[in-house]
Amino acid sequence: LVPYLLPEGVHAQRLDGRSAFGDVVGMTPAVTLLASSGSMGAAAAGATRAHGESPAGCQVLGDTFGFVVQGVLFGVVMCTMLTKWWFENPRRQFVTFALDSSKQVVGAGAIHVMNMLCAITFAKNANHASDECAWYWVNIMIDTTFGVVVCYGLLKLTELLFGYDSGHYGKSGGTGIDWESSPDYKKWAWQICVWCVITGIMKLVVVLMMLAATEFWVKVSVAATHWIVDHQTRLIFVMVVTPTVMNIFQFCVQDSFLKYQKLATATEGKAEV
Repeated sequence: LVPYLLPEGVHAQRLDGRSAFGDVVGMTPAVTLLASSGSMGAAAAGATRAHGESPAGCQVLGDTFGFVVQGVLFGVVMCTMLTKWWFENPRRQFVTFALDSSKQVVGAGAIHVMNMLCAITFAKNANHASDECAWYWVNIMIDTTFGVVVCYGLLKLTELLFGYDSGHYGKSGGTGIDWESSPDYKKWAWQICVWCVITGIMKLVVVLMMLAATEFWVKVSVAATHWIVDHQTRLIFVMVVTPTVMNIFQFCVQDSFLKYQKLATATEGKAEV
């Protein structure tokens, strides 16, 4: 069995009527040990890949199926937001809802790209068995829970510092609803920029959390995703099922503090009169 531990082709060579294996053994036992270790390491790596545990086992973006999953995810997100708007009371005008929701669409799109980049980058670490799908799952779970709290705190801080009300796109500081029919799109664009900065800071905080306790998050990600053996099924679970459930929670909570709060109060007051 020992000749098979040598590099391919070496044991088939002969020098002076002796096998190359004999020459290697005759040189030094350390060479044989090195060859054996390298071969066993390669075999272990092959076994790991066979069980889908390599970092490249499940990729968030790499083939046509991955792009299709991205499209499905976007469609699910849009349907979720429309459903939330349809059942809200009092219901905002669709234009106002579209302006409010555009913040979440742009923010979610930016976070989605950052999550994929983080997943690919963290998965390249050869010291663990977590793949891209596992890291993406961890990212989205933190973003939609702890990240929402961070975004809320940062939004309120920017409102205090810059003196604006999120969701108010009027040209004046009044609390009326006339601005809904003629919103100031410059204010809307500025609020989108502020929200993108907020989500970017939140993502930085999340990345620092993962770097500070990488081994812990590896164990969590593997336990949560590697029970699904098939890579495509795992990809659907990570990028469609999980985001659908968690984004419903995230969008509903974030919409409650992104929309104009005083508008709802004014509407309720008129209804009582």
